Amino acid sequence: MVTHIERQIRSERLRDYFDLQLRFAQTVADIAALPLSDTVAHYTNFHRRFGLGRLHGPPCSTEWSRYIDQLSRSQTHEQRVAWTQMFFLQSPEESPPTNQYHFGCFSCDPPNEAGFVRIHFSNQDNSGGTSSLKYTKIESRKRELRDMLTFIKSAYPSAEGVRGGSWLYHLQAYRRLFPTPYAESRTILKQGIRFDGTSSWGQFLDHQEHIKPNLRDLFLQNLNHLDMDHLWQAFPLPALATRAPIHVFYEFYNVDVLPGIDDASHPASS
Repeated sequence: MVTHIERQIRSERLRDYFDLQLRFAQTVADIAALPLSDTVAHYTNFHRRFGLGRLHGPPCSTEWSRYIDQLSRSQTHEQRVAWTQMFFLQSPEESPPTNQYHFGCFSCDPPNEAGFVRIHFSNQDNSGGTSSLKYTKIESRKRELRDMLTFIKSAYPSAEGVRGGSWLYHLQAYRRLFPTPYAESRTILKQGIRFDGTSSWGQFLDHQEHIKPNLRDLFLQNLNHLDMDHLWQAFPLPALATRAPIHVFYEFYNVDVLPGIDDASHPASS
C-alpha cells in the first residue's frame, strides 16, 4: 500500500515529466487551434497516470472533468503544472489494462484480427537499485518472455506473429532480448501513434523516475518547430514499430506447450 508521503515524493519527482507533457499539449493546442482540454486528454498520459484507465473516445469520468475544470481556470503554465501534481497526489495508483496478460516486466494483448500479439514492457524490477534491463538481469527478463510465449502458444495456438511499438527498441539492452529478425525490423512509427501511454513518453524517465535532462532539453528545442503532421519528430527517440512471425520467437526461446497452461494461469489484471 502506497502511503501519502510516498505518493507526495513521487508527485514531486514527476514534476518535470508533467511539465514536458503540458508543454507538448499546449503547443499542439496552439498549432491546431484545439482546446487544451482536448490535447491534454489525447496527447499526454495523464488520464492513465491518474488511475482513470486508457481512453477509448472522449473522456467522460467526473474525476477527469474536475481536473480539466481547474486546469482551464489556471492562468499560467506553472499553475497548471502545480495543479497536475496535486491531482496526481490525490489520485489512485495506475492500474494496468484489463485485457492484458502479465509476466513480470512484460505483458501482452490477445491476438488482433490479423493474429498478431502486441507486447509491452514496464519497469517492474528495480532490485539492487538498477534498471530492469541491466545485463545482470537478462536471464530474468528472458525467463519472463519465455513464460509469456509459452502461454501464448498454449492459449492462442493460431497466433501468427508478434508486434511492438516503443522508444525502447532504440536500446541494444532491450533489443538483445529478442530474435534478430524482430529486433532488426524496427521502423519509425509514423501512423497511428498514441501519446496516452509510455511508448513515447517513457524515454524521458530513468529507472528511478527521474527526468533525463539531455532528452528533456532536446524535446523542448524541438517544440519550437513542431509539425502537426510529424509529431513524432519532437521526440528524441521516436517510437519504433517492430514485428516478426511468432514461430521466430518460439524457435529463439525453444518454446513448447506445457501441460496445464491455460487462460487462468495469467489472468488479465483487474
